[in-house]
Amino acid sequence: MKKILSVVMAIVMAFAIMVPAFAADKCNCGETPSVYVAALGSGYVMLDEGTENERVLFRPETGDILKILLPVVPAAAELIATKNYDKFGDVLIGCVNEAFGMLALDGNGDSHPRVTSEQFHPDTAEHGGDHSYYFGYDFRMDPVEHARDLHAYLEEVKELTGHDTVKIRASSMGGVVMLAYIRLYGTKNIETIIFQNCPLLGTAVAGELFNGKFEINKDALVRYAECALPAIGVDFVSGLLYALCEALDEAGVFGALLGMVDGLIVNLKDRVFDECLIPIFGTLPGIWSFVPDEYYESGKEFMKLDPATQSGLIAKLDFYHYEVQSKAEELLRGAQADGTNIYIVAGYNMQRTPLVSAYMETSDGTVDTKYASCGATCAPIGSQLPEDYKQARFNDIDYISPDRMIDASTCMLPECTWFVKDMLHSTTHDGHGVFYDVLFASEEQLTVFDMPEYPQFMQNDTINQTFVPVAELSSPIEDAFNMMKVIPSFLNFVKLVATVLETVVDFVFKTIVPAA
Repeated sequence: MKKILSVVMAIVMAFAIMVPAFAADKCNCGETPSVYVAALGSGYVMLDEGTENERVLFRPETGDILKILLPVVPAAAELIATKNYDKFGDVLIGCVNEAFGMLALDGNGDSHPRVTSEQFHPDTAEHGGDHSYYFGYDFRMDPVEHARDLHAYLEEVKELTGHDTVKIRASSMGGVVMLAYIRLYGTKNIETIIFQNCPLLGTAVAGELFNGKFEINKDALVRYAECALPAIGVDFVSGLLYALCEALDEAGVFGALLGMVDGLIVNLKDRVFDECLIPIFGTLPGIWSFVPDEYYESGKEFMKLDPATQSGLIAKLDFYHYEVQSKAEELLRGAQADGTNIYIVAGYNMQRTPLVSAYMETSDGTVDTKYASCGATCAPIGSQLPEDYKQARFNDIDYISPDRMIDASTCMLPECTWFVKDMLHSTTHDGHGVFYDVLFASEEQLTVFDMPEYPQFMQNDTINQTFVPVAELSSPIEDAFNMMKVIPSFLNFVKLVATVLETVVDFVFKTIVPAA
């Protein structure tokens, strides 16, 4: 017996001596490793990976998608001639299901065994400076599962770098994953989290689509196209395309096209939902995490979730919705109480996805500003809060934007929520990097009042890759002129000319012509 105990003690002592040898040396560089929790689409989803039939299901090559959708072209031509919507629907729905059908999850919210996704692990000890670790995931799956994977990833980063803490920048759906992480693990080992354009409280496009509210508005479609132009990166081309969009709109081209689309909506909407959207996207917890609270329970009913066959899936959806999204303020404030700096950045004044009746919600082009900012009160796109509007909370501090489009006082964390006007969803430039570096460098929680160069409301300057303070609004021509003066570019020049022409034409037809 004594010999057995001696052997056991010897083994224990040997491991005690060996463990420090295997542990990474502590790093004293003073540069906390930074991890980027990426947006939707950060990880590939594969069908039959490693076989001769391997195909990318998500983030597919354009050529592969065009090949699958090719039969739609002759079917559309036949539709124009025959008005046989059912026949066209057969082709369209068949192509969509061939392209995306295998993305669907089963009743437990699990993937088909033939469908796999890209795995992410840190592969270098390099950190600091401009280096940022990249965490991606399968957008379809439960954000809570991704949070567990993220926890393992962060532990690997800390082991590799010899640091006990990390800093996080979460973009878009990455913020959903990060919020789930906070619910499961807290933030004691995280110094700072920056949420950039994140649907922390959902998006209207998901909420309304999952309630069957589908609508395309012509003006919203034109604005959506024009708002995306700066992302092209070539100012002259953006200006030309803006002029083309305006000309086509005036010529009635967009209106005519939408007239044709209206026929498709009336005749095929129910079939598309029942045969495509519900059986595929209605099974994806990742997409369900974008559904805001006011749409959630009615959405479960509309999307025909079956408690008998989908109990596991429903349990995952309910846990994220009621234990994560619905407790966002508690989770964020709790993180701050644990010593983690929390920063929220939301874009506004961009036309949201023009597919639903909530198309007038100001946004970053994808996520509604009121949801990304966790509660801001926002004027509809292209308008201002009423002249008699009074700030909702904290009247001793000014939280209303100079252009009177945003009241930030109703945000969960108004003191550490920034708004970037004309920022396209998760599209950044060097100016964002400089701003985020300032936030990361501070050991203390910064507020919107601490840095004059970074006020709460900033205008995105994509030309000079920086921010300028948001200006007060006046007449459309003055606004366009001031924008041209602050951010001189060909695109802004074209917008100024278009605004002048539109104002003159409106004056002639509303004032001079009736008088004559």
